[in-house]
Amino acid sequence: MSAFQITRLVRRGLWPAVARGVVLVVPGLVNHSDWPERARQRAQVAALAAGDRGMLVGLAALSWLGVQGAPLRYVPEFTRLEGGTLRVQPGVRQRRLTRREDIAGHPKVVGFDGVLTSGPLWALQQGLSGLSRDQAVSLVDSALNTGRLRASDLPTLLHLLTAMPGVCALREWLPLVDGRSESPAETRARLVCHDSGVPPDDLQRTVLDQWGEFVARCDLVWELGDGRLLIIEMDGAHHRQTGQITRDNARDSALIGLGHVVHHVSWSDLFDGRLVAIVRRELHRAGRLS
Repeated sequence: MSAFQITRLVRRGLWPAVARGVVLVVPGLVNHSDWPERARQRAQVAALAAGDRGMLVGLAALSWLGVQGAPLRYVPEFTRLEGGTLRVQPGVRQRRLTRREDIAGHPKVVGFDGVLTSGPLWALQQGLSGLSRDQAVSLVDSALNTGRLRASDLPTLLHLLTAMPGVCALREWLPLVDGRSESPAETRARLVCHDSGVPPDDLQRTVLDQWGEFVARCDLVWELGDGRLLIIEMDGAHHRQTGQITRDNARDSALIGLGHVVHHVSWSDLFDGRLVAIVRRELHRAGRLS
């Protein structure tokens, strides 16, 4: 395809220009509800804008590496390995990084899916500043859950964050991190309940039947007494698929048959009070709340 044809498609709005030299060839290819893939698509824009000698940093690096929790409309950042003049361009941000001492076991540059990025520890150091508590905790939760970071690395991360804007708040938030959360929605649910004084007793609890056979692994769990559990399941987009609905129904029936209480909640339920209302009601019925 010629440069003239590409320019014509861009001018007609069929191929939106998302950054200098980067156009969206198939708008709508990424499902609107697929938040991790939308975040990764933004990172890909920065990778293309950066070119062969560019490297993704901060939130773009984390999103490309599969770490979830970046704000949906974050500005993806990159740096150039050879340095050079910073260029201002719409849609992405070029960044100059401060040189730091090496840390054993934490490479500053990694390659993943054909793209160079900051190593996970360094990307967190670059990307956490300026985020809300829920966003920061979600990112670190995901980094731990995906194995990009280890719990033993958290003191090192705190050290790297020294002198960064917002470091005092980040020091207060990191104790809330729990790598068992498997999605930002699970992290937000846990934090909402924590803030309301009804934190879950366990995450990712394995439930067995009376014969010791596996029944389910449950997102958030509260003890109700006599072996009964309140189980909260976070429903993402994949739960709306027909096959998944059938599996969820069978699983719920088995759990209810064992005497457990099961509720499914969505992202919107975290912010309208429904989740906390459910937890408080069930704990009150069980005598755990006055």
